[in-house]
Formats: sequence, C-alpha cells, structure tokens
Amino acid sequence: MYKRMLTFLAVMVLMIPLLSSAGTAAAAAVALTPSIQAAFDLTAATAGAQDRTRLKSQYSELSVLTAQYDSREEQIRVLHEGNAQTLITVRKRITEIDQAAVAKLAASVTSTKERYQPLFDQYSALNSRITLVKGLKDKTLNAVLKTQAEALKITVQIARQDIRDKEAKLKAAKEVRTKKITAARNTLSGIESPQTSIKSQKSAATALNKRITADFSSFKTAIRKQNPALAGQSLTSLVSGYKQIAVSKQKIIELEQKVAAVIAATSKQIGS
Repeated sequence: MYKRMLTFLAVMVLMIPLLSSAGTAAAAAVALTPSIQAAFDLTAATAGAQDRTRLKSQYSELSVLTAQYDSREEQIRVLHEGNAQTLITVRKRITEIDQAAVAKLAASVTSTKERYQPLFDQYSALNSRITLVKGLKDKTLNAVLKTQAEALKITVQIARQDIRDKEAKLKAAKEVRTKKITAARNTLSGIESPQTSIKSQKSAATALNKRITADFSSFKTAIRKQNPALAGQSLTSLVSGYKQIAVSKQKIIELEQKVAAVIAATSKQIGS
C-alpha cells in the first residue's frame, strides 16, 4: 500500500509540469527535473537487476550529456557574440585605413590651390591685358606687360608644379589605401567558409533537437507508466541523439574559433 502511494505521488509530481506546459512550445533541450528523477527511480525499481543497472547507467550518461550540452551552448554563445562585436570593430577599422593621411593630403591640395588662386587670377588678368593692348598698337606698354607676364609665368609654373606634386601624392596615397583595404577585406573573407559551415551544423543540431524532444516525450510517458522497457529504448535514443548533437556543437565551437582567428589575423594586418 505504501509503495502504491509513493508511485501515485511520483506520477502526480511528474504530471504537474506536463499539464502546466500545455499549449506552449516544447523545449529542445532535456530538463531532468527532480520530479522526473523520482519517476525514473520508481520505474527503474520495477526492472530486473541487470536492466535496472543499465537504465541507471543510461540516465547518468544522459545527465552528463545534458550538462555538456548547456556548457557548449554557453561557449558557443560567448564565442559568437565576441566574434560579432570584434567583426563590427574590424570592419570599421578597415574603412578607416589611412583615412586621416588621405584626408590630410586632400586638404593640402585644396589649401594649396586656394593659396595660388590669386596668382593664377593675376596671371590670367595680365594676359587678358596683353591681348587688349595688341589692338592699341602701344609697343611700349605691350613690352612692359610682356616682361611682367614672363616674370610671372615662372612663378605660375612653380605653383602649378607644386599643385601637381601634391595631387600626385594624394593619388598615390589613395591607391595605397585602396590596396590595403582590398587586402584586409580579402583576408576577412576567410570567415565566409566557416560561417557557412556553422549554419549547416546549426541546421543539423536543430533537426537533432526535434528528435530529442520527441524521444524525451516518449521517455516521460514511459516513466509515468512505469514501463522500464520503453524507458530504456527512449534513453538509448536520447543518449545517441545527444552524442550526435555534441559532435555538431563541438564543430560549431571549432568553426567559431576559426572565425575568431581570421578576424584576429585581419586586425593584425590592419595594424594599430
């Protein structure tokens, strides 16, 4: 009678979370709660000695695997969020490569042109006067203006060469900047392959999670009915599923680490 009462209480405890979760989405991960542990212990107690040992061993292994699952999920989360943040920073730094140096040279070209503009205006006005004087046939004035123009021409040529030199430096700096940005982006593109593989592994893990959810539902039904044979089958499938998911999760961790390595290499390539 006492044993029946314990059995009834364990079943009721197990049913409470099932009833309260009606209408909500089932969690992908297995939660081995105290109520499930109690119901499992009662189910295992009804099995033969050999089967009981096997059931407890499987349940223990499942407990380890679920803990490992949570640990790897957290590790993946930390790696992924870290990569996402550093990726934003590195991409921003790529756009800023030699930006200040190019901007400084561009400003130098602009300021140099502005500084020489009065000289160019003066030279242009002088040449316009020479053209006008030709029509007046004033040889003396024409000679004076030509002498002034010749003297000013040398200064204008020096000014124009100064501008050309500065524009050449600006063009060269832009070309170097473009090459550096292209090289950095080529290096960073190395994240694309592992990111594609991560998506594949996540898809595989999602499919396995669905299977695990179904297996866990079968397991809860088995221990609620105290059916050790069905519980054993469900545990076998659950352990197998978690082992496969562990492989996918480990691959995701390794792939996220590869992404981190590529981002770090790009950051080093960019320099400080």
